[in-house]
Amino acid sequence: MSTDTRYAIVGTGNIGSALARLFARAGVEVSIANTRGPRSISELAASWGSTVRAVTLTEALASDVIFMAIPFGAVETFGNALPDWNGKIVVDTTNAHYAPNAGDILKGRLSSQYAAEVLSGAQIVKAFNQLPAQILAAEVPSGQGKRVVFVSSDSDEAGSQIARLSVRRHRPHRGGRLPARGQVAAPQRSPSMRPHFSNAHA
Repeated sequence: MSTDTRYAIVGTGNIGSALARLFARAGVEVSIANTRGPRSISELAASWGSTVRAVTLTEALASDVIFMAIPFGAVETFGNALPDWNGKIVVDTTNAHYAPNAGDILKGRLSSQYAAEVLSGAQIVKAFNQLPAQILAAEVPSGQGKRVVFVSSDSDEAGSQIARLSVRRHRPHRGGRLPARGQVAAPQRSPSMRPHFSNAHA
């Protein structure tokens, strides 16, 4: 992955905060934003260290790789934030499994198919939606071997980029193309899957 790649997290709830901790722990620069503005998270971002920077939503959406860490019900509004998603990689961390009114939103579609429609033109990668936030953010004890994080995308290039980014001491598992992956996206509670980001930019 190019050292010039710009990463952003949109969403500062449990999952967004967990992702920010992973970036900070790996020493990878990332911006983070929400709809309330950077002042609302400046102290929180500072607590994560110098590699995490609070920015406006507009600045975050200008990034190359955007982690969509928002409630599932807000995906459509998020999609309307840009007129054109071409050239963007969007990592969809949402999970419709427990979302209110998910059935009414999906209308028979898989959540990954819905995200691809709403974010038309973006390369969608489904990842980091299988674990509770506290496990996602947890430090992996040394000596426990490799851990697994599931990464799926219709774009081999985008999926490979996120897989290369995501792991220090665990093995990314490419879970296939999005429709197949969407059918097994319900959260798993196994503590054996604790992803950590790598500071390598292949």
